[in-house]
Amino acid sequence: MKNSIISILIFLSMFIFIKYSHDEVISLCDDIIKKCEVIENLIDSEDWDKSYNDSIKLMNDIDDSFSFISVYMNHQEVDLLHNETLKLSQYAKFKNKSESLASVHVIKHSADSIKELQDIRIKNIF
Repeated sequence: MKNSIISILIFLSMFIFIKYSHDEVISLCDDIIKKCEVIENLIDSEDWDKSYNDSIKLMNDIDDSFSFISVYMNHQEVDLLHNETLKLSQYAKFKNKSESLASVHVIKHSADSIKELQDIRIKNIF
């Protein structure tokens, strides 16, 4: 009986952790997409200082948020987001509009693909 209770408690704790991590990843990806849309609008209006500052904030948010979730996720996805935000900050700093917009789209697409990988589907399991 004791082993059954311990097993149930372990299962419930794992389930709670997975649910929390899943919700946190989805929330973070939605936040990244919203921030990218703001940065994209700033780049379109050529407000380079604000877009540079927002890209630095985005990079810091990604670094801070994924430190806990990186145990649960593939590091390649996190590294891709981090590298693209580094590129975006430099493109915004040197006022390169086309490359900045390309980096914003890569970041948004990566966040969408992370969200898609979190859904339970047959293609994500195998």
